[in-house]
Amino acid sequence: MKVVDSILDLIGNTPMVKLTKVAEKGIAEVYAKCEYMNPSGSLKDRIALEMIREAETEGKLKPGYSIIEASTGNTGTAISFIGAYLGYKVAIFMPEGMTPERIKLIESYGAEIHQIKLESSSEEKSVAGAEVEIGTRLKCLKLERSQPNTWWARQFSNAANVKAHIKTGREILEQMGGKVDAFVASIGVGGTLYGVAKALKEQIPTARIIGVEPASANYPISEGFSKIPGASDDVTGGIIEEMMKSGLVEEVVKVTNSDAITMSDRLVREEGLFCGISSGANVYQALKVAKELGEGKRVVTVLPDSRDRYLSEKKYTT
Repeated sequence: MKVVDSILDLIGNTPMVKLTKVAEKGIAEVYAKCEYMNPSGSLKDRIALEMIREAETEGKLKPGYSIIEASTGNTGTAISFIGAYLGYKVAIFMPEGMTPERIKLIESYGAEIHQIKLESSSEEKSVAGAEVEIGTRLKCLKLERSQPNTWWARQFSNAANVKAHIKTGREILEQMGGKVDAFVASIGVGGTLYGVAKALKEQIPTARIIGVEPASANYPISEGFSKIPGASDDVTGGIIEEMMKSGLVEEVVKVTNSDAITMSDRLVREEGLFCGISSGANVYQALKVAKELGEGKRVVTVLPDSRDRYLSEKKYTT
């Protein structure tokens, strides 16, 4: 068993599991990287640590400063966890309508949480974070400009987000022995898909990269939107826009809330993987790709977060 000097040393290097129960016979092998096994329960621990350490190195974040961020939950939890451990005050701005578990997780780490009313809602319960976070990002922008000694993490445009997941991609390559035929992941703010795509394409140019988004997105990336129309570059664009211009992502597909929930339930009950709803969306699409590729191929996806933040309400949130 590994012994570490700090909880931060346990971020990353998550295990990979071959799916044997939800996968049918006669299709490509499907593997899932258990990112919900990071310390605060999601893959966002990776980017929170990378962004904070880089900001410290660049002198943008110093002792006595406060950290602020807009988040639908996972990044807010990760920044609250790491920020508290490193001695920073943290304030998270979250859109209304997120599950109460997410709020309690963030508050458990001692962070302030501010819920911002959404201007619009969808009948479909799945949520595209890039859209619903616009109001919370505007709040962060205002605070950054008005309050000294405040650092806004800006996960949606921070290059350290992508950098963190290039490392994730390299872990995948090592775990898979360099054999990956396709990678599938929910887009969110783009860091996971773009970072892993960069790492995989560097070693395996033929690997297919497929992005997943909620079927109810108002500005679907699958239909050509890479930023929210009319919104300032201070609060939108960023990683997603750069990723889609790069050509590394061959396809973006929609997954419904119901399909994501059904698959996440199967992962818990059949595979024993206590993962969240976005994990269900990822695996749902990964299995479709596995059917297309057929036997002898390998499809990899990620299980982004733990099910403990979906106990009161199941919602596909990226």
